[in-house]
Amino acid sequence: MVTKQVSGTIMLHLEDGSKRFLVHETEGSKEFARTDTQTETTVLASFLNFLKSNVHIDVNHIRLVELTNTQSNGTNTPLYVFEMMSEEATELPKDFAWETPDSVREILGTIEIEGVPLFE
Repeated sequence: MVTKQVSGTIMLHLEDGSKRFLVHETEGSKEFARTDTQTETTVLASFLNFLKSNVHIDVNHIRLVELTNTQSNGTNTPLYVFEMMSEEATELPKDFAWETPDSVREILGTIEIEGVPLFE
């Protein structure tokens, strides 16, 4: 049985108008948060459960703004983009960070995207 994955990020709106993005830091590199899908839930619910249990994000304070599909090594992976206001953010667990848009551009340069997400 092949395990499917889902990935995503949260665009954090800071009070000064700048933005930060949720990334996962692994072995010296950065990637979007990612988890296996759960057979008993939808792909979206699988990712929301991951955000709640692993990243400690209150999913009542995020809003879905974009869904696109990425490809890596011939495997399709949905990419969800959420947004939230900085006052709703909590401390992130180890290996997760709020990164600048430049870091996100670097991550986007490593994957093939079908339909480019619009980060407004």
